[in-house]
Amino acid sequence: MLTVIVLWLLAVAWLVANGLFAEKPSPQYRRRRALVAWMFLGGCAGALVGLAGPAFSLPGSIFGAMAAGLAARSLVPV
Repeated sequence: MLTVIVLWLLAVAWLVANGLFAEKPSPQYRRRRALVAWMFLGGCAGALVGLAGPAFSLPGSIFGAMAAGLAARSLVPV
């Protein structure tokens, strides 16, 4: 259940970032939107990988989101 809460929080953060980008299409908001999208995808992938072990879905989603966020920082242009 906590995994779903973490993923919902990431989805809400993306919706907020997307709304900010729609209001003011600046590169800062585009970067924030892309980072949160990558973090959401990493969290989903980490949760799926964490399902392989018992009760490792939540740590997997958190670790996946952090790893995807760090990787996306170097890939998303400034």
